[in-house]
Amino acid sequence: MLEKDYDFIIVGQGLAGTCLAHELNQRGKKVLVFDDPNMPSSSTVAGGLFNPVTGRNMVLTWKAHDLFPFLQKFYGRLEKLLQVKLLHNMPLYRPFSTTKELNEWQGRSSDKRFASFIDFISPEAYHSEYIKNDLGGIMFKQTGYLDTQMLLHHFRDYLKEKGILQEEKFISEKLNFYADSVVYNEYSAKKIMFCDGPEGFGNQLLNKIRFHPVKGEVLRLQMNYNCNFILNRNGFVLPRDGYFLAGSNYNLKDSTWEPTNEGRQEIIDKIDKIVNIEYSIIDQVAGLRPTSHDRRPVVGLLPNKPQVGVLNGLGTKGVSLAPYFAQQFAENLINGAELDREVNIGRYFN
Repeated sequence: MLEKDYDFIIVGQGLAGTCLAHELNQRGKKVLVFDDPNMPSSSTVAGGLFNPVTGRNMVLTWKAHDLFPFLQKFYGRLEKLLQVKLLHNMPLYRPFSTTKELNEWQGRSSDKRFASFIDFISPEAYHSEYIKNDLGGIMFKQTGYLDTQMLLHHFRDYLKEKGILQEEKFISEKLNFYADSVVYNEYSAKKIMFCDGPEGFGNQLLNKIRFHPVKGEVLRLQMNYNCNFILNRNGFVLPRDGYFLAGSNYNLKDSTWEPTNEGRQEIIDKIDKIVNIEYSIIDQVAGLRPTSHDRRPVVGLLPNKPQVGVLNGLGTKGVSLAPYFAQQFAENLINGAELDREVNIGRYFN
């Protein structure tokens, strides 16, 4: 028996790894987390926005009626555990671009699928001194942002206090496999979970999974306006404490972590279409989002090597997806509960 034995080793302490570590730890499982603090993480630069109605066509996001009530409870429990404010509920306003869009949403307001997410519809300009919205717009609820940086920082401290964090680069080639366990250096575990975002894309154990990095950039703005709602139309403008975040773009060709002039200009163009007042740019950051070929998370144990599990590919909606599927995966691992078919890793092995 080795010096240090665990139920689960988790690789990566981004949003996915944090949520899964919390779920397994709360179920009494012995967890060890590996995370290299020197490696970049998309979770640390993300705006943290959550929004049930997305896209150019303003469609209800996948599993919205499950995901959004659940994230409130999940992050609320983490706030109590870590004694820090993480979740900021804030309405989101989306200007209409056509009269047809206004009419469509007035009709949808009585549709029970959308009713719980609609605060009000304005057929006239709203906050016109701030927003370009001559045709009015719609205010959504069950929206807001998660302070992802605060969450990851405080959860890291929590893991340190419990003595279950190894701040080092995990090298998957050093893993040794046995019938019912894995061994890494002096550590043994029943299973290992890879939650390492784009860093895990080169992992040969996962070479059947079609992961893709998608680059996104965010600007930090100074703007002389007191705003208590998020503005969203193609891009977003999100009020934070003393500044605004604006984003984002989607670059499938550039897999570097460096901000670009092209990304900056793309976001500026989006802001200028919806914001009516002057602003100054005080910072720019970039991150790589982990996505899968079908834009669904990848969850489950490898059929050909069941000591290995994956929670990855959360893409741009990690704030809403990570809690729900971390809980589902924990229940699957411990109690054998079924995984949602659309996220099940088995889709890559059929």
